[in-house]
Amino acid sequence: MRVVSLTVVSMLLAAGCGPAHDSILITLQEQLRLRPAMQVEDVYKLAHQAAFGNEHLITDAGMARQYLLSELNAVNADDTEPLVERLNGSGTLVRVNLRPFKARGFDPQRLVDAMLASAKAFHPNPEEFERSWQDIVQAAESGSVPWSADALRTFAAARRAEGYPAVHHSDVYNRRYQPAYRVLTSVEAATAAKR
Repeated sequence: MRVVSLTVVSMLLAAGCGPAHDSILITLQEQLRLRPAMQVEDVYKLAHQAAFGNEHLITDAGMARQYLLSELNAVNADDTEPLVERLNGSGTLVRVNLRPFKARGFDPQRLVDAMLASAKAFHPNPEEFERSWQDIVQAAESGSVPWSADALRTFAAARRAEGYPAVHHSDVYNRRYQPAYRVLTSVEAATAAKR
């Protein structure tokens, strides 16, 4: 049985990683507040990660560790962004941001272990992606998100035809926010974020 830090559990609950929410729209609104320059592909990436997890990134444990250490070495330690951000409405999947992870002195090996455990524990769910995407399209139709419903439908239809591939963040998002994070289950995130 894993012992999970109460501080980290409190942090996850405060970030909304607790009882289920009905829709990805709460998460999307949180992301828009933090990163208002999100483009359609960034919205897709959010919904994709929420439904498919991180399995596509974990093909070799040694390479995953090497890539993480390289990225941690390249980012500045900075505690101004949230350590943990919810990805899906239920809070079962989160992003762990690397800059605050580094700033707080957490152990990179715990993060690698959490990545591997998350990839094994989480089961991709295309139906969840479709439900989430439909919620996002409806929000666009009502004007409560800043993208056109047609642009969202077109982008998702092309990715669906390709078998729901993972995509990169938009150039705008990369330039503005320099994303550096890992996708984990919230349980594994709590395990990784302790000293």
